[in-house]
Amino acid sequence: MTTDALQPSAATEPLKSAGVEATTIAVEADTTVVEADDSAAKVDTTSAEDATETLQPAIDSASKKNIETAPVAEIKDDACTTDHPSADSVASALEDSSIVDVPQSASAIVGTTSTPESPREADRISRNLLSPVLSRTSSKAPATSHPLQSSGDSAGPSPAEIASAILLKDGDTARALGSAAVLGSGESERTAFSPLQRNSTSPVSSGSMRGIHADIAEVSDDEDSEDKQRRLFKAAELRRLHREQMAQNNNLSSEDIQIMRSGLSNAREYVTSSELRVLNGTFPDGLRGSLYLLGPGQLDIKYNVQRELEQATRVFTYGNIMDALPLLSKISFDPINKTIVHRSRLIAKQAAGRIHMEHGVNTKVPGALYLTDTNQTVLSKFIPKAQHHATPEGECCSQGIELFMPLQGSSQTIVCTNHVGALQNIDPADLRPRSTVDFKSVNSAFKGALSCPHMQYDSNTREHFTVLQDVGFRSTTYNVVCISETQPEGYVVASFAAQASVLHSFAITQDYIIVPVYPYDSPLGGMSYRWSDSLLETLSFEHSRPVMFYIISREYRRVQCVYQAPAFFALHQINAVQESATDSVAIDMVTYDDDTVLRRMQIKDLRKSNSAFPVPTGVVRRFQLNGITMEATKYVGSKGNLSLIPPAHSRIVRTERIELCCINPIVAARPYTFVYALGHSETLRGQPTQSSVGAMYNCIVKLNTNDSSVEPLIWSRTHCFPSEPVFVPRNDTEDDGYVLSVFFDSMRITSCLVVLDAQTFNEVLIAQLPAAIPLSFGHAKFAI
Repeated sequence: MTTDALQPSAATEPLKSAGVEATTIAVEADTTVVEADDSAAKVDTTSAEDATETLQPAIDSASKKNIETAPVAEIKDDACTTDHPSADSVASALEDSSIVDVPQSASAIVGTTSTPESPREADRISRNLLSPVLSRTSSKAPATSHPLQSSGDSAGPSPAEIASAILLKDGDTARALGSAAVLGSGESERTAFSPLQRNSTSPVSSGSMRGIHADIAEVSDDEDSEDKQRRLFKAAELRRLHREQMAQNNNLSSEDIQIMRSGLSNAREYVTSSELRVLNGTFPDGLRGSLYLLGPGQLDIKYNVQRELEQATRVFTYGNIMDALPLLSKISFDPINKTIVHRSRLIAKQAAGRIHMEHGVNTKVPGALYLTDTNQTVLSKFIPKAQHHATPEGECCSQGIELFMPLQGSSQTIVCTNHVGALQNIDPADLRPRSTVDFKSVNSAFKGALSCPHMQYDSNTREHFTVLQDVGFRSTTYNVVCISETQPEGYVVASFAAQASVLHSFAITQDYIIVPVYPYDSPLGGMSYRWSDSLLETLSFEHSRPVMFYIISREYRRVQCVYQAPAFFALHQINAVQESATDSVAIDMVTYDDDTVLRRMQIKDLRKSNSAFPVPTGVVRRFQLNGITMEATKYVGSKGNLSLIPPAHSRIVRTERIELCCINPIVAARPYTFVYALGHSETLRGQPTQSSVGAMYNCIVKLNTNDSSVEPLIWSRTHCFPSEPVFVPRNDTEDDGYVLSVFFDSMRITSCLVVLDAQTFNEVLIAQLPAAIPLSFGHAKFAI
């Protein structure tokens, strides 16, 4: 496409408005200037100077008036499932408006009153207007690159990266866009979106960046202090006005930006595979397989309401992060080609569509949510809750992943689970949901509306175990069930009666299944459960009652005995080891005083930038269940008498507070030494907690469970929040392998994959994902 020469006489009116905008942009140079592309280096400097001379009278006149910027670009929201625009949607809108150019290009947000004839002409106008500003950029600024990237040529920022950087406020934006000087500062900072600086021969790289107008130009030494203060005040006011106008025109409020930087905005799916860009390190030696991650994907869903004279848009937001609709991601490692490929998919789109139509969640099963207001009327309580949504993407299965579980005649499946008995059959290749069933459809004897989302797998027998709760009006029946390749229809291992409880995981050994039942109470018993949508509103934690450990024999398929311990709560077990010599079982768990950890995961609280209520972490506690065979004979005659039930002796293994643990799968159900988990770095290092660090876990830690004197190894980065770590073994040595995690960078609004050496905790590789993945309390599995 050709571009005609810009004639001053024909461009007077649009240039006046553009000149006013250029004045504002000069003040906001720390938020709008990015590097020029190769074609920008060839721009005729004479034309730029002529345009500047033409603009100068208009600029001098406009500086005495109230400056009001023209609309930048209206971001079109083409999805009903998001209210808060993502970095990718911003980038797309900017790119469509010819604001964001290709990587390694100079782009500026310039409002004009008339539409240029072509995007290239608009780009030329932007360069001409900003050439006096860019010409003062320091030529001494070194080439910058990603802080996570080793030295080398940079491919430049993508539109999504530029849009993410534009969303950052004040000085953060200038650093994200890689400006070498911000209003006089000659220092540069290495950031995720810092493009390469142009050399001193470029027409846009000489001098220091100040501004193009006298009121915001460099203040001379002989100017009196009153004039200096006036100029500084005016510059600050222009920055504020421009920032507000830019956010308003892009439909981005300060709350929107805060939500995006919290890591809890809606995710974008990438159904086709794409190779990840390695920022630092080299491909991990011998790493082969796929990492599957399950976490929140859709937290806000828009719906329309019809008023008398207009149609309004409202947003339904899930209350608890564990209730959000899921995003399933897959990261594959190819050791031959040394490539890393990513794809992701939102696997509950039909559930999101129903929320859009019904203006909220209409649950089909009691207690289907942890703690979320369904936004439904009282009349919805009278709708019978009898069955799940049978469509492939109609159920929210966001709490657990099972690899290659035999389901519907095939073992080549990824199964996503939740706490109300739903099983979502996923194609492991393209992550496409095949179907959604419940346990009762697998076997009619599998009774229970509540289920344990974390199933246990025995790699020796290839059996998958879980626990179902059939909540009655007076008592609850626990059914421990098993599904295997030899018996895909499954069977009931054992059943027992106890009070209803929030059961997130349990443990197995070679001979036993250990089911902890935590002390909960329901005021109206089963009646309250039947009429409630949120499980945590039905059940209340009872500190005065003990935790009961039910020991179930896998061989005899019955309850062998029961142990009790003072009240506590746990979400995850680390490992369980059976000791044949002493006829006992030792089980390690991350324990809390109560279930506050679940109630603290409310999305509205986690979205606050200065959260005073961080998600709690627990301590590693080991429970010793001694003399199982001997206690089995006593259990028959106890008949539920607590005075005859033996105690479970416990001790604290490590005082460091952690959560979301993993171990080397080789040592599962065997004696082990090392555990890998998440935590708060300030707490682990004994530093005072800062309110600005956010609520979620911000580091990965390695602990020695056999020697508490060994200092923990900690990996962390500023403003980065990792997901659950996954251990991938390299050989038979317990800690010889890799620790994988995906972390969210709240400063740059992006996500990256990190691979750590499990022994030293040194970074082996960091690769950038195509889009941000929301923070999660979700889980991950690695398949070879």
